Amino acid sequence: MTMAEQVSLSGIRAVVFDKDGTLIDVHRTWGPAMAGALGDLVDDPTRRSQAAAAIGVDLDTHELAVDAPIIAASNDQLVALLAPILKVDPERFLPTFEERLFAHADGTVTPLPGVVDALDALARMGCWIGLATNDAEISARQQLTGLGWLHRFESVIGYDSGFGAKPGPGMLLESADRAGVKPQELLVVGDTDTDLRTAAAAGCPSILVHAPVGSIQPTVHLASLAELPALLP
Repeated sequence: MTMAEQVSLSGIRAVVFDKDGTLIDVHRTWGPAMAGALGDLVDDPTRRSQAAAAIGVDLDTHELAVDAPIIAASNDQLVALLAPILKVDPERFLPTFEERLFAHADGTVTPLPGVVDALDALARMGCWIGLATNDAEISARQQLTGLGWLHRFESVIGYDSGFGAKPGPGMLLESADRAGVKPQELLVVGDTDTDLRTAAAAGCPSILVHAPVGSIQPTVHLASLAELPALLP
């Protein structure tokens, strides 16, 4: 019996999704994009290898380490890791880093299976749907547009939208305000402990999908987004 058959969430009026690892394949999207960006920005092979190791990407295979910072960190946090290696000023380097990263990601963004069906089912149920990501807002919007999904989201919030980055609660509290619901009426769907900590900080129920349970216990753990609509009344 699946979790969707065992557990029901009542009182949910809005659903906010994480993006990377929840809606899109973080490895196929950001592994090649990050390797490409570092190739553009770092001429010295030694520093390029050190930079790749710091953020958890293999320059040859484009695979991400299990605990790669790029999986959950915001771009300014990644640049903070890169700055001492590349000998750059973080604030000045961030726009250049994001420009190259986003340019490569436009060609690598890969959706995960079952997303469209889940979004369609939630829309038919009248759920307000939002996105909260540690990616930049413009990058998130570009990727959703490229996938033909942007119109499905009533709100898109990134780490740079003015409400802080995860695991702080700001993005979710702003989402609840935009949806006109209480935090406990907003369901958070993500794939990392960072998403679960964010939900807990905001007082929201949470679903962990596409990942094993780590140090934080979600309200519900699902193997696939296909199970999500069955949980909601």
